[in-house]
Amino acid sequence: MIKINLIPVKEKKKRKEFFLIFWVVVFFISVVLSLFYVYVKRLAVVNDLNKQIEEVQKESEGYQDKINEMKDLQAKKDSLDAIKKTIQGISEIQRKVLAAVDQAAANLPDGVWLTRLAQSSGNDANKFTLQGYATSMEQMKNYVSSLQQPGGLLKEVTFEEKNYSSSVNGSMLYQFEISFRVKDQGT
Repeated sequence: MIKINLIPVKEKKKRKEFFLIFWVVVFFISVVLSLFYVYVKRLAVVNDLNKQIEEVQKESEGYQDKINEMKDLQAKKDSLDAIKKTIQGISEIQRKVLAAVDQAAANLPDGVWLTRLAQSSGNDANKFTLQGYATSMEQMKNYVSSLQQPGGLLKEVTFEEKNYSSSVNGSMLYQFEISFRVKDQGT
């Protein structure tokens, strides 16, 4: 049997080239489709992330109200703390004034009378000054020593005789000034 090639050689060659080109085109199309698929998937991921970002931003706006509320509460707390400190300061000053008056009047002997009790102004609210008169030096010294007693509410008691004068009856009248500090509550 004899075989006759009815397809010319050129046709065979063209057919091989066609199949080669066809498979190359199919390969490139499949690569392009794969890349397009990856691109679409990446776009979907980006869209999902953008949606999540929007949701988180909306949620954070809700938290901003809470943050503002917390800041407002903190400002109110600070204001109340300042008022509390002021009230404590006023209470301490009242305590010191009451202690000074109490101690000044506690052991006041006959023949000694007070004319003035003054509290220092400014930063030194602990310092008080007593002014008065006494009919004898002995009574003044007894009074000062009663103010200086250990464990008392007063400290740094200093005595100063201002002047003396004779009265109509011939007895001496001594003017004095006593300075002292009231101890702090904790000491």
